[in-house]
Amino acid sequence: MQAEYDAMTAQKAKLKKTYQTAEKEAIEADKQLRNIRQYLGIERDTQEEIKRHKKQDMSL
Repeated sequence: MQAEYDAMTAQKAKLKKTYQTAEKEAIEADKQLRNIRQYLGIERDTQEEIKRHKKQDMSL
């Protein structure tokens, strides 16, 4: 049982690192998108759309 626990702990650490990397990439992509929209003069999302996106992200 200890071996299973150790394996699951190692998998958890690996998945946590993968998640954190993906989260950083998503934040960076969002920044780039905002910069592109600003450059092109596209209006920013309304507050309702921003709230909706945050709710969707939290449900994942």
